[in-house]
Amino acid sequence: MVHCLFIKLITKIPRLLFTVPWWARLPVFPCFEEIIAMGAKKFVLFGSCGVLDDNKVDGNIIIPVSAVRDEGTSYHYIAPSVEIEAEEHSVRTLEHVLAGCGYSYIKGKTWTSDAIYRETLSAIQERREDGCLAVEMECASMMAVSKYRKIPFIQFLYGADNLSSGIWDIRDLSYYGLTNTEKYMVLAFECGLAL
Repeated sequence: MVHCLFIKLITKIPRLLFTVPWWARLPVFPCFEEIIAMGAKKFVLFGSCGVLDDNKVDGNIIIPVSAVRDEGTSYHYIAPSVEIEAEEHSVRTLEHVLAGCGYSYIKGKTWTSDAIYRETLSAIQERREDGCLAVEMECASMMAVSKYRKIPFIQFLYGADNLSSGIWDIRDLSYYGLTNTEKYMVLAFECGLAL
């Protein structure tokens, strides 16, 4: 069982909750399920990703519009398919917030994989040819859980490491991409208010 750290924020917004899993490598979806059971009505998730196409991403925030389902969790929540689509309302809301805050972004497909040590050069090339901008660990499963539970959900990603060439570039991954934490937190709260 994943135990989550719940921090109730004292703000003018009633019942606002910020949470992180105790250990970053554990799946996020158990916390998602636990928070839904506690009465949560909408979610915003943000996190780092590995960039597969640095020419397109180029420092932009990534709005996942779909995700390749190369993990197991999503198959327990919705019917099997190669990809899962984000809800259009969530994508539009995120676009509106990013534009309003003056941040550049790119919309595109991601690759959700829970087997980080199997992100081989051939697999990376195949996903890049499929049009994936990035690889991450949660998007497909979180989209599936949100669809199953009928919970509004927004996710945005920021590139931490670069896998777009034959040589891995760690970039900001050693800090989990959190050199801009304040920016991402503000965006997440703005998205929550707009959702």
